[in-house]
Amino acid sequence: MSSTILVADGDASIRALIKDILEARGYQVETASSPASAAALMARRGPALVLAAHGEEDDGGSLVHEAARLGLVTPVILLISSTSDNPGRLARDCGAMAYLQKPVIRSQLEMLVRLGLAENELRSTATLQEARLSTAQAFLKSMLNADEGVIFLLDDEAEVIDCSGPVESLLGREVGECAGRPYPSLFSDAVANLHEGAIAKARTTREAARLEEHRSGMVLETRVRPVLQGDTLSGFVVSLRDITTRRRGEVGLAESEKQYRSVFAGASDAIILADREHGTVMECNDAACRVLGYDSAEVRGMAVQDMVAHPEQIMAAMNQGGKRVSYDYLKRKNGSSLPVEMSMSYFTNAGRDVCILYAQDISRRRIVEEALREGARLYRAVVEDQTELICRYAPDGKLTFVNNAFERFVGQDEEDVLGSDFFASMGSMDRRILTEWLDHFDPSRPVLDREVLHIRPNGEERWISWTHRAVLNDRNSVVEIQAVGRDVTEHKAAENALARATQEKEQYRLNLEATFASIPDAILTVDSGLSVIATNNAAKSLFGFEEERSRGHRLEDVVRDENNPCVQVLRQVLRTDKPVHGYEIELKTASMGDRMVEINCSPLVDKDRRHAGAVLIVRDISHIADLEKQLQQRHGFRGIVGRSGPMQDIYQLLEQLSSLDSIVLILGESGTGKELAAEALLYGGVRAGKPLIKVNCSALSESLLESELFGHVRGAFTGAVRDKVGRIQAAQGGTLFLDEIGDISPMLQLKLLRFLESREYERVGESRTYTADVRIIAATNADLREAVRRGSFREDLYYRLNVMPVTLPPLRDRQADIPMLTDHFLSMFAENFGKHFDGVSEEVMDLLLTYSWPGNVRELKHALEHACILCQGKTVELRHIRKDLVDQIRNSAQEPASATAAEPGVPASFMPYRPGRDDILAVLRDCGGNKVQAARRLGIHRATLYRKLKAWGLDA
Repeated sequence: MSSTILVADGDASIRALIKDILEARGYQVETASSPASAAALMARRGPALVLAAHGEEDDGGSLVHEAARLGLVTPVILLISSTSDNPGRLARDCGAMAYLQKPVIRSQLEMLVRLGLAENELRSTATLQEARLSTAQAFLKSMLNADEGVIFLLDDEAEVIDCSGPVESLLGREVGECAGRPYPSLFSDAVANLHEGAIAKARTTREAARLEEHRSGMVLETRVRPVLQGDTLSGFVVSLRDITTRRRGEVGLAESEKQYRSVFAGASDAIILADREHGTVMECNDAACRVLGYDSAEVRGMAVQDMVAHPEQIMAAMNQGGKRVSYDYLKRKNGSSLPVEMSMSYFTNAGRDVCILYAQDISRRRIVEEALREGARLYRAVVEDQTELICRYAPDGKLTFVNNAFERFVGQDEEDVLGSDFFASMGSMDRRILTEWLDHFDPSRPVLDREVLHIRPNGEERWISWTHRAVLNDRNSVVEIQAVGRDVTEHKAAENALARATQEKEQYRLNLEATFASIPDAILTVDSGLSVIATNNAAKSLFGFEEERSRGHRLEDVVRDENNPCVQVLRQVLRTDKPVHGYEIELKTASMGDRMVEINCSPLVDKDRRHAGAVLIVRDISHIADLEKQLQQRHGFRGIVGRSGPMQDIYQLLEQLSSLDSIVLILGESGTGKELAAEALLYGGVRAGKPLIKVNCSALSESLLESELFGHVRGAFTGAVRDKVGRIQAAQGGTLFLDEIGDISPMLQLKLLRFLESREYERVGESRTYTADVRIIAATNADLREAVRRGSFREDLYYRLNVMPVTLPPLRDRQADIPMLTDHFLSMFAENFGKHFDGVSEEVMDLLLTYSWPGNVRELKHALEHACILCQGKTVELRHIRKDLVDQIRNSAQEPASATAAEPGVPASFMPYRPGRDDILAVLRDCGGNKVQAARRLGIHRATLYRKLKAWGLDA
């Protein structure tokens, strides 16, 4: 459980105030704007205390139930408005710990927080104690149930507290009827007195009392153990067991002993039982008496060492717990001896360690030895034909046997080799290792493998892989060593070649790593589970992590930002197995701030052509982006044409919003390009490859618009003959553009508000709820504030839409863009109509610059389209412009600028500005005589400026 305090309130000022007060007191504070986000934080962090707003819009009481559902002991304090009636009752009904009225009083807040944290600690302690008590009870119950018999727990008055085990089968009673009754009353009168006596004895002696009774063919054992706390008797533990099986086992054991005696007496081999400590005979069978020539009474008490030819060998084996003596002699009473093999086993009887000696007659060993000699002959015949070097040598290194292959290798005959020193042909290191193995021989390691470089008599060097195997006698002592050598010279050469190749490969790897580290682009590779495999120095600088901390860890844990575009691109590539190239986005870095980067990502393929991860290359193109931004300022932004100051502000705002998923409300008069702004938002963001679905809300009736947005199922209304996919569903993963949002009906406003809040909707005629992942962009030319004031537009929907408003300027506020827009539309219509236009005449440009354009860019486009249709030359003249537009422009130009009657639909403050001689000359001086820059600042075409200067005699 963390010590975090969670503040959940829809009012950001209240959240900030409480957070500042508590953080000043040293508390760690998390905030949430809604109960839903607060519940998510509770599930993730488990706060120690929750301060939750409770009222008409916020249901802080739901967090009490959420804490209980999550198994938290977190107290909840309700933040209630001072206008609420009976706040104490509200807190009690919700199950909250207390309430705090708003506005918040610092002293009350601090007091309640201290009480809440203390309450949390008390609840946690109580929960821990309950868990420990439950565990102790479970242990006790398990111990009771683990016993095979019946267990009774009695108090100091011998009344039953609890019991377990087969009570019904042993006592004929149910477990439930035993509790609370005196223990002796559970038995018949015939045996109750016995149990009372056992309890009295345990009470008096403070020691366990035992009782055994025979009942209905069973043998029952009762043990009464007193339970003491210091010197005070707290109760008794009574165990009642059926020991009938044990008693029967004891009888069976006696029978087994009889059978053992029968086997012992009838065995054909001599069996002698001896006391290990004193070495004297305790017992022997009839076979031992026959072999030794004594009767059993004479054998008992004899010393074992007097019965064998090598007493020290037998006694050492008995003292050390040996299992076998392979060869010795038993001495008979008549003075003769018998070769035997001794096997020994041990047991303890009545505190005495006993050794059982099994003596087996091995008189026929000569036959076996002859067979071994024949085996040796066959062995020699086999090894002579082997191509491996085979030899045997004594522990001192003297050769005792060599095969033909060994003779050929050393270039000597067998007579010359036998008796020579095998160690002499080895180097000092190999000789020392071999002699140490023999000097400190361990029977558990009877084999030694070693590769040795030998120099043959002709000077040739050969690598031999020797396997030395020790031959042991019955005392596990080395009597001889057999060595088998295999020529591995070619194998050794191959190993050396492999080592050189591995070294070269390692050098190539180091060179590659150096190249990898020196590349200025950030390179990062991950496996299919998004765990970091490798990074270069540029990646460490860009992402701000250390290689030791990153390698082998998941990228999200290292970057600590799930919304990082690099993480998103890697996930997409791992999911789709398709590369991503040339994805440009702004990336926030810890060391370099905001950087514009180009992301390229491709799948990694293993040797089996399966995708095993991905490689990410991030190139810093901030400098290129700055240059592109400058070019954009000269030419436009993602399909929007204009370079004026207001449009540059719009471009910057759209660029910031492109990578976000926030709702954007585009405001502006009709014809200002709201749809182009929506497209610019889409194609500059992470949803660029996803659909853009457009809905004109004013073009459809209420019922049709609902069906278009949410979709419908078959039979939802008349004419619904099949299921229809709604625009929201069609935009899944992409963007939904709601044009003319201000014209929708109140009912649709309510449904749209629900969708915007939860991203959930229902199709018309269906109760199933769907979830949509779409970005919402809305647009309108209406004054939504005025609509809210009139009541025709919901205030809560307005606040939900107005998260990030973008207000497009009318064309009259961006007159400097009219020349560029004119050139743009002339190029477009020239391509459409198959014509070529050099431009418009100066008279036409002056006319276009002096008009207020109430229809904005759309009106300018249609006016130029009309002129391009009529124009047969390369220059659009005044005669090609619609006559009604020319007359309207000229009439508006003749009206004084200070007139109160402005052009219909255009506020007086937006009437076009017409600079005079003094204004033009002043701007020219400020621009250092640069006529192009002066025309741009004046908002007139440069041809107009040249004409005016020529008319004033200032064209030089």
